[in-house]
Amino acid sequence: MRQLNTLIAASSVELRSRVKEALEATRHVQTSKIAASGRLALQMLEYGSIDLVITQDSLPDMTDGELFDELHSRGHAAHVIVVSDAPMITARAAKDRLKHGRLHFIESPKVAEKASDADFKRFVIQVSGILEKIQEFKSPDQAHHQVSKAIIPGQKNLVVPDVAVVARVELDSFKPRVICVGASTGGPAALEVVFSRMRGKSRVPILVVQHMPAGFTESLAARIQLISGLQTAEAKAGETLKAGRVYVAPGDYHMRLVMDEGNVAIHLDHGPKRNSVRPCVDVLFETAAQIYMKNALAMVLTGMGEDGLVGAQSIKKNGGAVIIQNKESSVVWGMPGSIHAAGIYDSMGDLERCADLLALMALRG
Repeated sequence: MRQLNTLIAASSVELRSRVKEALEATRHVQTSKIAASGRLALQMLEYGSIDLVITQDSLPDMTDGELFDELHSRGHAAHVIVVSDAPMITARAAKDRLKHGRLHFIESPKVAEKASDADFKRFVIQVSGILEKIQEFKSPDQAHHQVSKAIIPGQKNLVVPDVAVVARVELDSFKPRVICVGASTGGPAALEVVFSRMRGKSRVPILVVQHMPAGFTESLAARIQLISGLQTAEAKAGETLKAGRVYVAPGDYHMRLVMDEGNVAIHLDHGPKRNSVRPCVDVLFETAAQIYMKNALAMVLTGMGEDGLVGAQSIKKNGGAVIIQNKESSVVWGMPGSIHAAGIYDSMGDLERCADLLALMALRG
């Protein structure tokens, strides 16, 4: 796996040094360029390939949001990590910029006498996790056209059946008892469209796994509630599923469904990452398939990688239905594309079509 070219944009000499030290500790970085201002960073981006920009939340001449907007308007595909003393507040201010899937927020590393080995180790781990995800694809364009093989990584003997083997479900008569939605890169914006037709009505519980770090899924849940009119919140461990509610997997926690005294309940855990992510779509889909069998409906939206592929197989094996977003409307057609390549889906369409189906299925359950 190739190493990444990075650019550190920060006015503080101590912060630049600390970030550079952390990048080198991850062993994912080939070179690190340094810029003391936003304008200088933009100039340096014109003369060389940069995969990642790490910036403080406020540079002398522009904010992190203005820097990201400039990168986007100039066609640069680099990911941006914003280091901030208050990353949650900074992320909320980002608003629509999060939909591009290339903007990340982490807490600033301590510098000088305030630094400790534990603080530095935490920062290195956070940065390393983001770098590993970015390395899965060299660029968004390549990720957009990625089509997965039918062999599932890490499970050499498990082959996803092709379309001829898996029976298609007739959605005209399908009545789900639960709906599970998975998304990654470009997901926040896609979810806004998909939930826009709900009008506050659903006869079944809806669960959402969006690849996001801890601290950001609460605001995502609030946004879904505003758009859908449905009661929406981060899922809580042990709560029983109720029709008409939307449960969003908290960042950095897997969300599973379990039986608890005859009721379906939510179980959250901090277990090992799957598909390099936590929360993982496969974890939710697999447990939904085990409990709801032929009455489980899965929807997979835009996203990098193959998360959701194994879970979709479980849904289909148990007689449930799978809906995927099409290539043309996806920011990255990795997750839905892998399911398409395996032939284990029942309907495919753009976001408007997915929104119509979600509203229809939610009322039919």
